[in-house]
Amino acid sequence: MDTFYVLLKQFIISSRELLSVEDIKEVEHYFNHSEYEMALEGLLIELTKLGKYPREFNFSEWRELGEHYQLDKETVFDEFIWIKFLKWGNNHTSQNI
Repeated sequence: MDTFYVLLKQFIISSRELLSVEDIKEVEHYFNHSEYEMALEGLLIELTKLGKYPREFNFSEWRELGEHYQLDKETVFDEFIWIKFLKWGNNHTSQNI
């Protein structure tokens, strides 16, 4: 298994306590069908809407994963998710300085 696959799986697991059962099922659907960029985008959409962060959130790791799946260049569900994600992640970083 590649590192990015494992990291995405960990991010989904760590987000379960924050999201509804339906939201997690949708994210896992894409993940289980090897649509990793769609799974991550869906996860980011839900988390940024809530304004909450999984435990042990590391913005650098999330950003690297998003760049790996090229969400900074192309998205499926929300054309502005990368901008929303950067704002959301930076808010967390500034709160924890």
